[in-house]
Amino acid sequence: MTALCERLIEIVDGLPEEKALEVVDFARFLEQQTGDAAWERIIEDTRRRPKLDAFVAEALREGPVEPLDPGKL
Repeated sequence: MTALCERLIEIVDGLPEEKALEVVDFARFLEQQTGDAAWERIIEDTRRRPKLDAFVAEALREGPVEPLDPGKL
């Protein structure tokens, strides 16, 4: 375990449970943002994707489909 992790554990251990849960929630928020940033890089990438383009073209040729109805799942 790194010194940083040990320090964080010390801090959280010293907090009331409600505040410790807020720290955990904030850490999860930061973790999610890291994943979001990765997806944003992927989405903004302008390189061609021939297999994806072919898949989308084939799906569009199939025509319109009925929207998903969560009540029927």
